Amino acid sequence: MSEYYLEITFTIFLVLILLCLNKRLWQNFCLIGKQIVVIIIHACSKLVPKSKNLIVFGGENGKGFRGNTKYIFLEMAKDPRLNCIWITKNPSVVKNLRERGYKAYMASSKKGILYQLRAKVIVHSHSVNDDFIKPLVGGAISFNAWHGVPIKKVWAANKNSFSYKIVNLKKGFRKFFGMMFIRTNQAKVNYVVSTSPTFTAIYPDTFLVSKENILELGQARNDVFFKETEEDKEIPEWIRNGKIITYMPTHRNFGKKDKDINSLIDFHRLNELCEKTGYKFLVKRHMYSKGETPKTFSNIIDISSEPYDPQMILKYTDILITDYSSAYADYLLLDRPVMFFCYDLNEYLSKSNGLYFNYFDVAPGPRAFTFEQFISGLKEVINNPESYREDRKRVLDMFYSKENQKPVTQKQVDFIYKHLLKM
Repeated sequence: MSEYYLEITFTIFLVLILLCLNKRLWQNFCLIGKQIVVIIIHACSKLVPKSKNLIVFGGENGKGFRGNTKYIFLEMAKDPRLNCIWITKNPSVVKNLRERGYKAYMASSKKGILYQLRAKVIVHSHSVNDDFIKPLVGGAISFNAWHGVPIKKVWAANKNSFSYKIVNLKKGFRKFFGMMFIRTNQAKVNYVVSTSPTFTAIYPDTFLVSKENILELGQARNDVFFKETEEDKEIPEWIRNGKIITYMPTHRNFGKKDKDINSLIDFHRLNELCEKTGYKFLVKRHMYSKGETPKTFSNIIDISSEPYDPQMILKYTDILITDYSSAYADYLLLDRPVMFFCYDLNEYLSKSNGLYFNYFDVAPGPRAFTFEQFISGLKEVINNPESYREDRKRVLDMFYSKENQKPVTQKQVDFIYKHLLKM
């Protein structure tokens, strides 16, 4: 018997040596090992008893307290019958929320882990993996409020994603194992919030859920457009009462492919136009984007590092300039001019995940590919803000059904109470 165990030990040792000699093979071995561990923990989490009134919330890739889930959390945390916990990977978010009297924990803390394991419902704005520790919430009910109207293809619709590649494999062990791992990014039951029939048709193949679990309930974060709140006071008066142009671009490959903003925009000419027309030009880069905006101009201000909620900035913006960011979809609710600075459209389409729509069909405003066109288009919307209004309304109705072009937080909360918590 001892010789048998010696032979087994020697064989394992030999296999490990061979794996170490082949770096790629070793990396794949380690990756598969990690995936197996995640699958096992995810399965075991379903056996943990759930607390019927416990809801954990997360958002913004675990980095911030904003977006759709923020407003659902603030509303539901008022109910003393519920135990509402914000889970994050950012210690400053924990500190801020606790100072305001709310319950918040780091995802990797002991209590954070316990609450994720015991939550009956999880409410999040990105993937389960981004907002939580995904193997811990396998037995929960997932309410994915999402974080925008997607123009770019995401998740299983993105040809570059792991999910897309696995879903489109032919039957076999690789697909079987891959699908098991994909399911660790989901809970026991999964709902995804949509804004209109347009996206309800797209989401099942994107998020790998049935059409019956796509909920046309709008976006809670846009409620701030329709009412005054304490958040309005957090925005400086010069923004609230001034004439504001905001440049809010998306990122390119998480900032790795972003171009230097100084090579794209002639800030001298732009500042002269803003001084002449009385506008302040705000630069609000994406959270992943990099670069420096000049600080020497009177009417150009970079607010990227300021703690202002993007929706509040949109609320007080008179003209929005963007590219492929879904920020403009929300902005259409305000019926104000939008312009598109799509200087790298062909490159972006060839190297990105692709778009759900023909870009020119859903970009209701001047489209600039050069700085000269940028200045020309900006002058056009300054002088005639009503231009493109019918086109904006057409795209708005495509992106948001009529019932979602108004406050929606309460109906989302009501759905969670009635259908998920059964209260």
